[in-house]
Amino acid sequence: MIRATSKEENFLTEYTDGDHTAFSDAPENHGGAGANFSPSALLEAALANCMNITARVYAQSHGLSLGEVETTVNLDRGQAGSTMEYQIKWSEPLTADQEKRLHAALGGCPIHGILSHPVAFKLKQD
Repeated sequence: MIRATSKEENFLTEYTDGDHTAFSDAPENHGGAGANFSPSALLEAALANCMNITARVYAQSHGLSLGEVETTVNLDRGQAGSTMEYQIKWSEPLTADQEKRLHAALGGCPIHGILSHPVAFKLKQD
């Protein structure tokens, strides 16, 4: 569970899971300071980090050396829905079959799984 708390500065928000704490705010063009990740960037970061970790876990469990892994994600908002565009690169060479299997393994990223299905919202009452 994440708890977000407003701070005194315009739109600055502290969030915590109880063990870790960080900040987000709105971009400057929306009245924030733009000094921290925006909520949209945090969504992109969640997927990029999850896919990066998933690739490395897969590689480790299959004896593959990837070297440095770089994952980029861009949220493309469209009228009919949004698309999460991603790219993943690694510094060590793989065979075509190893690449194919690694790309397939990215579907096992938990955040990818969540975002691949409809998401409902429910207001929790105390």
